[in-house]
Amino acid sequence: MQSFVNSINVEFGPDEFATVEGFDRWLGRNGFVGVAADDLDRGDAVALREALRALLRENNGGEPATGARRTVEHIARNSPLVAQFDDTGALGLAPARGDVREVFGTVLASVVAAVGDGSWQRLKACKEHRCEWAFYDRSRNRASRWCSMAVCGTRSKMTVYRQGKQTQQTKG
Repeated sequence: MQSFVNSINVEFGPDEFATVEGFDRWLGRNGFVGVAADDLDRGDAVALREALRALLRENNGGEPATGARRTVEHIARNSPLVAQFDDTGALGLAPARGDVREVFGTVLASVVAAVGDGSWQRLKACKEHRCEWAFYDRSRNRASRWCSMAVCGTRSKMTVYRQGKQTQQTKG
C-alpha cells in the first residue's frame, strides 16, 4: 500500500501513474506481471492512490476524508476480495479477479489487514504539505508527524521559526 501511495513524489515528481506506460512499469516492478492497464485503469489508480493519501493524512491529524472514503468504496465494489489461505495456512483476503482490479484488491486487502492488526493508525502521510510521503510511524507514542525529521521535520520547524521572527519584527 505504501508503494502504491508513494508512486508519486509530490514535491519533485515524477508521477509513475501519469501515463499508462508508467503505470504498467510500476505494476511489473511490484509483482503484477502480465497485468495490462488502459487509461481508465490508470485514472482509477490515481483516484485510489489520492484517496488513500487523504486517509493517511487523516491518520496524521488531518481533516476527515469523507470523499476519500467514498472513492475507496466505489473502487472496492469493482475489486472484490475473497477469503483465501496463504502458503502458511493463514486465512486472509485476496483479490477475486486477475486483471488490474487484482492490483486494487491487493492494495485494499493490505488496508483491511492493517486495520485488523492495528497498524493502520501508524500509517500516515507526512504532515509537510510539500511532501505527503506515506510512512509507517514507528515511534512509541505514535506521534510522528513527518516522514523524516532530518528533512521534513526540520523544514517545517524552520518555517514556524521564520514566521515567529516575522511576527516579532512587525510587533517591535
